[in-house]
Amino acid sequence: MNSLSIKSLILAIIISCVGILSTYSISLKVASQLKTESYLKIENIAEQISIRFQDAIDKSVNDLQGLQAFYSANKEHLSQYQFNQYMKVLNIKERDYIQALSWVPLVRGNEREEFEALLKIQTKNFRITEKTDDGGLAASQVKPYYTPVSYVSPYSFNNKAIGFDLNSNDIRRRSLELARNSGKMVTTAKIQLVQQSVDSAGILIIAPIYKQGFPTNSIEQRIDALLGYATGVFRIATLMEKAKARADTEGLELTLLDINKENGSLLYGQEDNKHLFSFDLTIPDRKWQLNITLNDNLLKSIESPSVIKWILASGIIISLLLAFAVYALQVAILRAKNITILSNELQDQNNRLEKKVVNRTQSLADKNTELKANVVELKSQRVLLSRLMKEAESAKILAEQRSIDLARSNKDLDDFAYVASHDLKAPLRGIDQLATWVVEDIEEGNLEEIPDHLKMMRSRIGRLETLLSDLLIYSQANYQKNSFSDINTHVLVNDLFMLVAPLNGFTLTIHGQLPTFSTFRAPFEQVVRNLLSNAIKHHHKDEGCIEIGCVDAGLFYRFSIKDDGPGISLQYQEDIFKMFKTLRPRDEAEGSGMGLALIKKIVEHYSGHVDIESNEGQGCTFYFTWPKEMKE
Repeated sequence: MNSLSIKSLILAIIISCVGILSTYSISLKVASQLKTESYLKIENIAEQISIRFQDAIDKSVNDLQGLQAFYSANKEHLSQYQFNQYMKVLNIKERDYIQALSWVPLVRGNEREEFEALLKIQTKNFRITEKTDDGGLAASQVKPYYTPVSYVSPYSFNNKAIGFDLNSNDIRRRSLELARNSGKMVTTAKIQLVQQSVDSAGILIIAPIYKQGFPTNSIEQRIDALLGYATGVFRIATLMEKAKARADTEGLELTLLDINKENGSLLYGQEDNKHLFSFDLTIPDRKWQLNITLNDNLLKSIESPSVIKWILASGIIISLLLAFAVYALQVAILRAKNITILSNELQDQNNRLEKKVVNRTQSLADKNTELKANVVELKSQRVLLSRLMKEAESAKILAEQRSIDLARSNKDLDDFAYVASHDLKAPLRGIDQLATWVVEDIEEGNLEEIPDHLKMMRSRIGRLETLLSDLLIYSQANYQKNSFSDINTHVLVNDLFMLVAPLNGFTLTIHGQLPTFSTFRAPFEQVVRNLLSNAIKHHHKDEGCIEIGCVDAGLFYRFSIKDDGPGISLQYQEDIFKMFKTLRPRDEAEGSGMGLALIKKIVEHYSGHVDIESNEGQGCTFYFTWPKEMKE
């Protein structure tokens, strides 16, 4: 081998070494850039998982706040039916992150027997229970007070918890007392759920509910005002299910810790101090921490990406090929010229490789920018969720307003009970007084007035029967199954007038052509018949004229029934629609005072409205609206 060949070989070796070193340097840069980009991507994914997990917790707390507001808006314990209706509105079965929502009342020791008897009416074999040493359930021991699970939804998955006394467990009892004394929501430490036999680790979020109208400024006042608790039951494995699914897809491992100083514990996963990312989570009265680390496969793919091996292999092959080419060209071509050409080619190859690396790096940077933009959008959505939660708070205020309306409705019901009992008692007292007079007349031998007294007694018995019959009709209005049919109101009005009017003395005038439409026949007929009957019955003369008309009022027909009777003074026009209200003494006017109240109830049930126009001595005109279209 001559000196020229040796120099060419040395030059080829130098070129190959330079190419390999350059390739290695480039691969290190690419590996570092890829590692940085990968960790940024993983960090963004981890942050998304933590945000969505926090959103699930916030939604759960919001649902429990809704149940708390629902119970706080009522003065007394609600029934199983009312609880189930609210669960249907909440659509609890679609809340897959909630194991159960339940109502837990406070039951004092002397109320236990009565409370269990009441609940057995709604839930067969109901009893207040506690856990035994072997993990089963048995009747609770005698205690000063109990906090049993009374209503729960969904029922099919959680019926084992019905009757369980939360106060019988130390962790639950401490959380109940803390919620009661603070007036705020409280989350328990990790517990074993009663309604689960396998993988039953979970938590309770407890919301205290106080009696409406009682002061709650101090702990003593809150203890006295406590009505019970709304509780949310969460199985930790279910709560983590969606977060774990995303983590498994991305090659991440999750650990959930309860980091409270008291009763802190590992909630999910395996405790590992080598976690890569850590996020603090907000939950009522406790601190949770979500730790995220990489599994072995993902860590290996990030630390030793396969593309680096391909870059190294390609660079070495290219460098060796270039070295061989240089050597061959050095032997075949002029040494100086060929060396210059080969050096230029090698430099061009390195430039192209560096340019390719720069382009790849820029592409990765663009993707990272896009990923950051997605994270910003996710944060903005979280702000939107916060705004929705504020709107939910407004809805809570609206629910409280609805509770005021409900209280007003209850007052109307109390008024109904008082007036009903008064009007029912009045005929009975009259019958009793007349019976006393009859006995006294018999004892005194005065038999002349006995027939009159007996006649009056029969009159009061008839009034009582009428009153009871009208009261029954009023209570059943709008709850009877009515027939749906096409009616010609022109024909119907004529038929009803012939039914209720005397043989002569009253005339009927119909203005225009009354409509024909499809509706529930029975309630509509009852409204018209009662108005016609009232116009005749309360007329001050033995003869008169009744006029009927109808106008189109958009979605409704507006019917009018006018008479030329004595009229009604303005000061009594609101009272006539109340139950048992009559403007003439009962002995002068036949009836129970329920007719117009029944009309108002029926019309308003079908979204209509009843009103009156009248001046004393100038007759009355009653108006009522009825929907044009109804669906059977």
